[in-house]
Amino acid sequence: MKNKIMTALCACLLAGSVAVAAAPAAVTDAPQYVQTRADGSSLTVKYPAVTVPGNQTASQLITQYFMDEQAKAAAFFNKEAVNGMKMTEEKSYTVTLNNGKYLSFIDQGYIYYDKAAHPTSWKNGVTFDMETGKRVAWQDIIRPEDAKAFSLKNINMKIFTSKHVLSSYFNGLTELPKNYYLDKNQTIHFIFNQYEIAPYSSGIIDIPMNKKAK
Repeated sequence: MKNKIMTALCACLLAGSVAVAAAPAAVTDAPQYVQTRADGSSLTVKYPAVTVPGNQTASQLITQYFMDEQAKAAAFFNKEAVNGMKMTEEKSYTVTLNNGKYLSFIDQGYIYYDKAAHPTSWKNGVTFDMETGKRVAWQDIIRPEDAKAFSLKNINMKIFTSKHVLSSYFNGLTELPKNYYLDKNQTIHFIFNQYEIAPYSSGIIDIPMNKKAK
């Protein structure tokens, strides 16, 4: 009888934990923003609209981030019109993690100026706490037992022992990186954009730290 009671209690606790587990956000494409100029220049922004179930504040904060980034892109596009140089810019997003606790994106894009040798591309990670809707720095989500792995020395070691071809002038980071995202397994990755630590031919560098967010 006692065993049956304990089994029933465990089942109730398990059911309760499942019931309160946070649901993933609903991420849909917001209306595409397109701006053009008479010289043939164009700006295209494909960003998300985010709804966190039962949390309007978080939904608004996350969506607002992308609205602000779109406004910055439009302001830059209009500023560049003064230079009289034809340009093409595109911005988009990729969801890398949406697990009810964290919502992580790669905010990516490129700019190409007419007759330039090649476009300039970038990827910027952005991670939100789904309870608050606020961006979180990686320092706030690493597990205490992993703190040593995220020292400047060990991050540099990860970079130098990676498969990537680095710039000959790169002697290591002198400050902790800020650009990161979480993958589907909640693993922290650092991103280094073109020319930051490697030549253009190496592309954008992604360094997985093989440590998960708490």
